[in-house]
Amino acid sequence: MDGTYLEDRRVFLSDAAADMDEGRYDDALALADARLKRFPGDMDAHLVRASCRARMGRPTEAEEILEQWHAIVRDQSQVYEVLGDAYHREGMADQATRSYMRFMELNAGTSAARRVSEKIPSLQDTDINGGEDLESALPDDFYTLTLARLYVKQGHFRMAGDVIEKVLEKTPENSEAREYAVRVRRLIEKGWNPVVDELDRWLGELQERENP
Repeated sequence: MDGTYLEDRRVFLSDAAADMDEGRYDDALALADARLKRFPGDMDAHLVRASCRARMGRPTEAEEILEQWHAIVRDQSQVYEVLGDAYHREGMADQATRSYMRFMELNAGTSAARRVSEKIPSLQDTDINGGEDLESALPDDFYTLTLARLYVKQGHFRMAGDVIEKVLEKTPENSEAREYAVRVRRLIEKGWNPVVDELDRWLGELQERENP
């Protein structure tokens, strides 16, 4: 990846975070808009825009921006299906299944996710790692907990709660799911404010990656 782009991204995230910390939301929004003109569809810029709107007490606008962000994610997630098909052709069933499931996580509830899910049963007869069973090759919580966390990041707390309930129905001894269920219940009770915290945490992680 071009070094100039990476440095520009680091500066953008740092400046935007500083503006938001000081309450200069209009300045942060201006930075994000300028970045989108240079890099249409830039996901960092959408994330900053959503965080600003949420902090400004405009959750509906923030959610609309997050939907735009997620549309970009869905478009880019197509590579997981392509990768899964490539693994499938090579007889690598566990890798193919993981790729398909990542596609499904990012396209949850869509016809595309249902279509891709129909490819997984055909992998059952494929040799995996010299005979390892397909079901045992995947962790029990690979799809469900990841999906719940994705819903939380999008602000869909009740949908996340429904997913966690299904996890606990299947694996009531799952301590990680029980702990996350408590968090999701609190998010449902508190409403939109936790989304601001989640966006801030996400931005913080981006900055840490850019400034190791």
